[in-house]
Amino acid sequence: MIIVASVDEAEYRQSRLCRLLGNPIAFTVVRLLAEGKEMNTSEIAKAAGRSVSRISNILAALRLAEVVRYQTEGTRAQYRLKHPRETRRILAALSGFVKIASPTHR
Repeated sequence: MIIVASVDEAEYRQSRLCRLLGNPIAFTVVRLLAEGKEMNTSEIAKAAGRSVSRISNILAALRLAEVVRYQTEGTRAQYRLKHPRETRRILAALSGFVKIASPTHR
């Protein structure tokens, strides 16, 4: 029998964020928004090469995880990162890890 220790709230939220960013489409959306510009759902969908419907679902998950926020302008919502500096640091750390962990790095 395996006993799993309870996970505190912060660890749980960290694991959920990792799972969300493990989705290549969600990762692409975050990377696009990390470039510093606000984008609407259609612009994100076009840049990511995905349907507006799929991007809307991803944005909903990113909103729940408090990764993105939006502001409505007329009938459209403009999305941006909620914590841009911290998100860019996460992306940079992931990039650095992938570089040093790649087989060609040895």
